Amino acid sequence: MMIKLLSNRMFFLSVCLIFRIVVDFSYVLFVYPLYEYSGFPLSFSFYSYSLSWLVYLFCLMLSPHLLNKVSDYFITSFLLTIIAPLSSLVGLSNLDQFSLFITAFVFLFFRLFQHGSLLSKLMPVPGVMKVSEGRAFLLIFSTVSVCILIFWYFYSGAFQFFNLNIFKVYDFRSQSAQLANVGFFSYFNNWVFGVFSVFLMSYCLYRKSYIGFLILFLIQLFFYGVSNHKSVLLYPVMILVIWFYFRYTRAISVVPLGFSVIFIGCLLSYLAFDHLIAGSLFIRRVFFVPAKLTLDYFSFFSANELVWWSNSVLSRFIEYPYDLTISKVIGEYNGSGFSANNGFISAGYAHANLIGVAIYTFIFSYFLKVLDSLVIKSDVPIWLALCMTIVPLRAALISSDLLTTMLTHGLAISLLMVMLFRRSSNLNKTCCYKND
Repeated sequence: MMIKLLSNRMFFLSVCLIFRIVVDFSYVLFVYPLYEYSGFPLSFSFYSYSLSWLVYLFCLMLSPHLLNKVSDYFITSFLLTIIAPLSSLVGLSNLDQFSLFITAFVFLFFRLFQHGSLLSKLMPVPGVMKVSEGRAFLLIFSTVSVCILIFWYFYSGAFQFFNLNIFKVYDFRSQSAQLANVGFFSYFNNWVFGVFSVFLMSYCLYRKSYIGFLILFLIQLFFYGVSNHKSVLLYPVMILVIWFYFRYTRAISVVPLGFSVIFIGCLLSYLAFDHLIAGSLFIRRVFFVPAKLTLDYFSFFSANELVWWSNSVLSRFIEYPYDLTISKVIGEYNGSGFSANNGFISAGYAHANLIGVAIYTFIFSYFLKVLDSLVIKSDVPIWLALCMTIVPLRAALISSDLLTTMLTHGLAISLLMVMLFRRSSNLNKTCCYKND
C-alpha cells in the first residue's frame, strides 16, 4: 500500500510542493538570520516570489515521478537541488531572475532531449558491443586501484594527517593534498574513492556480499580520514539508500520526502536546541550555497571578461584573463575568499556566456542519453547503474566544471564502466520491480 502511494504522481507532486515550502521556511528562519552577512538577504517582493513559484511549478510539472531511466533520477535531483533552492533564494531575496530562467531552460532542454525530441533524433546513440569478460576486468582493475591508493597514502606520507573529526577536515585537507595529490595521483585519487571504490561497494550489494561491503566501507572511511573530504564519507550512504529503496520500486517520491524530513529535522534542531551544525552543513552548504554561487557566477561574468576555456583545452590559443582560478575569482568577488566551485551551468556561463551554457547542456544531455541507452539495452539494474554514476554526475550538477568532471571526477570512466558491466539484453527490466 505504501509503495503504491509513493508511486502515485499526485503524491510526488504534493511532496515536491511541500519540499519547496520547507525550503522557503528554512531560508527565512535559518539561512537569512544567521548568514545574511555572506550574501543571503531577505527582501520580499510579491512579484519576484510569485515568479519564482511559477518557474518551480513549470519544472515540477515536467519532472518524472518514476525511475524508468537513470536520467530520471538526475532530472528530479536537478529540480530539488538546483531549481528549488535557486527559486527560493531569488524569490525571497528579490535578486536578479536571469540565472533562474536560464536554469529552468536547461531543465526543459533535458526533458525534451530525454524524450526523443528532433534534436535527440539528429544525434542518435551509437551501438556499443558487449565485452564478454568486462565484469571480471572491472573487478580486478577496481580492486587493484583501491589497493594502490591505500599503498600510496602510506608511501606519500599523507596518512599522517588521518582525521575522522568532521569539524577538523579543513585543518588537515591542504597538508594531505600536498603530499597525496601529486601528478597523476591528483586524478587517480578522485577516481578511486569516487568511482572504483563506489563500484566495488555497489557490486557487493548486487551480489549480496555484505561482509565485502563492510570491508570496503572501512576502506572508504580510511580514504575519508586521509583526504579529509566530507563527501567521500557520504558516498557509501548514498549507495546504501539507492540499493535499499530503488531495487524494490521505481517511485522517486522518497527523494523529496527524505529531503523534507532532513530539512525539518535540521530546522527543529536549531529552533529547539540552537544547534547550527546540521543546518549549516545540509541546508546552507548543500542547497543554498550552490544557488548563491549560481547568482555570483552570472553576476560577475555578465560584467567581466569571459574565460573561453583558456584555463584548459584552449590555453595554447587564448590567454587566460585572470591571475586566479575561476573558482577563486568568484571567491574573491563574493567575499568568501574560498574556491567557489559550482556546477556545469555556472561554469559554462563563465566560459562563453549563454553559448557556454548551451554547449555544456547539450554535452551533459547527450551523456545522459547514452547512459540511458546502455542500461535499457542490457541486464544492468537501474539502481546499480545509478550507484556507479551518481558521484561524478552529482559533481557535474552542483560542484564542478563539466570538462573537469569528465576527467578529474571520473564521469567518462563511469560511463565506460557501465559499458563493460553489461552482459545481455533485458529490455523489460524497468517493469520487474516486486512491489509496483
